[in-house]
Amino acid sequence: MNILIQDKPQSSFSKAASSYEMASNLQKKIGLELLKSIPEDKNYVSVLDVGMGTGWLTERMGIKFPNAHITGVDLAPGMILKAQSKRIGTVLQADAQVLPFKDSHFDLIISNCAYQWVEKLDQAFCSSRRVLKDGGDFYFSCFGKETLRELWTSLKTVSKDLILRDKRWEDIDKNHIFNALAQSGFSDIDVYSKVVKIEFDNMFDLIRWLKTIGANQVKRKAFVGRNILNQVNDFYQNQYRNADRIYASFEIIKAKARK
Repeated sequence: MNILIQDKPQSSFSKAASSYEMASNLQKKIGLELLKSIPEDKNYVSVLDVGMGTGWLTERMGIKFPNAHITGVDLAPGMILKAQSKRIGTVLQADAQVLPFKDSHFDLIISNCAYQWVEKLDQAFCSSRRVLKDGGDFYFSCFGKETLRELWTSLKTVSKDLILRDKRWEDIDKNHIFNALAQSGFSDIDVYSKVVKIEFDNMFDLIRWLKTIGANQVKRKAFVGRNILNQVNDFYQNQYRNADRIYASFEIIKAKARK
């Protein structure tokens, strides 16, 4: 197994669009929890989902708020094609950092497991605030810096010369998210973080899953060959195992704010 690791998430997510929905149980669970946290008694007229992926959660937003016009955006063309088959009012290809909407357009913005891929998080938050109406709500989840800590540690231990993750990932924690929201002008900010551990048969099983959902990118192009991977798997098995299975950590950050 050779892995080509690259730094363009939209390309990998486009390629994974056909398999993403079946493999993304963790993201679905987080999304449903996010959806449940939004009060049902709000009279939202216009809702935006940033980084909607296949539109699985976006479509459910429309069910929860049937009187609202639902718009979903994503940067990956493959995801856009999948989302267009869903019952979603408007589907557009767009960058979270430069949302193509007029000022004060939406009552609610949501985003599920997307902002960790955004290069300039402050800029993305400012863009979301700009298109929110006064008093509008912002609910989102993203993965934090503790995500896949075991995998990165194992890879770095075996091959110290590899640059395996963009340094900006190291800034993604609840304090950074809170400060970025505050600096972007949001108020009533609440940020929560927790780490969950998911078990896999082995490291190769974990890597296959990451590839299936398009999440196998890091900072730059690099080929990681079988020999290195075997060494990494041995280290992983020795250090991060429950009984006969390995585990991987995922830091889930949830936030809500208001304009």
